[in-house]
Amino acid sequence: MHFGQAGGFAGRSSVRKSTSGEFSPPHPILTLGLFVVFAVSLLLLSFSTAHASGRVAIVLTAEDYQKLPKSSIGTKRGGEIADALKARGFDVIVSPNPTNATARANLRDFAAKAEGADLAFVVLIGHGVAWGGQTFFLTTNTELGRASDLLSRALSATNIAQIVGRAQTGGVFFFMTSPTFESAIEGLDARPQFTSDPPKNAVTIFSSSARIPVSRIDAAGEQAAEALAKLLQQPSPSLNEAVKIASNGGQGAVFGRVDEISLAKPAPAPAAPTVAAISPTPAPSVQKSDEIEGKLETERRAREQAESRARDEQLRAERAQAEVLKAQADAKKAQADVERAQADAEKAKQEAKRVEAQAQIAAAQAESLRHAPVAAAAIEDSQLGQKQRRLIQQRLREMGLYTGPIDAIMGPLTREAIMGYQRSRSAAVTGYLTAEQFDALLPGESTQ
Repeated sequence: MHFGQAGGFAGRSSVRKSTSGEFSPPHPILTLGLFVVFAVSLLLLSFSTAHASGRVAIVLTAEDYQKLPKSSIGTKRGGEIADALKARGFDVIVSPNPTNATARANLRDFAAKAEGADLAFVVLIGHGVAWGGQTFFLTTNTELGRASDLLSRALSATNIAQIVGRAQTGGVFFFMTSPTFESAIEGLDARPQFTSDPPKNAVTIFSSSARIPVSRIDAAGEQAAEALAKLLQQPSPSLNEAVKIASNGGQGAVFGRVDEISLAKPAPAPAAPTVAAISPTPAPSVQKSDEIEGKLETERRAREQAESRARDEQLRAERAQAEVLKAQADAKKAQADVERAQADAEKAKQEAKRVEAQAQIAAAQAESLRHAPVAAAAIEDSQLGQKQRRLIQQRLREMGLYTGPIDAIMGPLTREAIMGYQRSRSAAVTGYLTAEQFDALLPGESTQ
């Protein structure tokens, strides 16, 4: 400590040396100042101890996104809820349009306040998505390339619920809006997910669920946020009423359950005892004040170290969770590759069977042709008159082999019918009648 020269304090000695070389007792003003410092320190310590048993809240509202469309619920609504909570005796941290770093810093401060508090509230307003059994609050600078980026670039409602669970009773109220990404990201869901076990003393409420169409998610979030702001302005709201309103009358999703608690402003605490008039009795020495300051500094450092360790543990847990999710995704991909390979192998097997069957048929046909008698010479079309061609078509129709018109044209339909006739006689199938076949088909007729 070092003050100005006029009446200032420049050293740690509790006595002063006079110009004559003799030591004199401490100056009364210096003694009084030290006593005041000591009394204020005690008051601050008692205040911080009492503070842990009160009501704390944090309101994070993301409206103006850098990489995503604007949220339909504005920061103004978050301010209304924050003001209503303050009016009910809450110590509120308000953070409009926070970045990821700002939101996490605010949550660290809130976590310290929530430890042992009577009641802790977290209000999240803005875009939200679900993946891997968790629902994430997107801060204003959130930018995603894949779903696993959520673990480091967004806030998990599951983790926030664990922070709220440090208080005697708490709630996480998430008024979700649905973002639109430039490119589709596999695995994301607009509806909330919460597969972990919620803390026994905290409840997590989402304004939407699978019961609400995706096209209605934004409107549902706006409606629920407005209703909560109005409820908190009523004389004696309750926690259960807040849960019901925030979940859109049960249309949203609620995870966890807490006992009924009134949110009415608590009665003022008894007035602190009046500090007795300062008497001119000797005050503690400067050495005693230094010991107190040293103790406070030690406690501060210990608290910072504990918070740092907690942050490190949280980061390690998040990294481990990301690795587990990645391993699960890799396993699913590997399984899909195996199933695809099996399907390809089965397809190849079926194709091999088909080729083998075709080869067997071709071999049988070749063998049949090899042993078949030499086909007799076919009658040329020029050898048949128009009458014979009509009679051939007429006879083939009577046999049920020809379905075309009787036009004396030896076209594809007539050739097909002749081949059917040849098959019925176990003769070579050519589509052209031999003289023997013509005589059998039309007895008594002759070619030109």
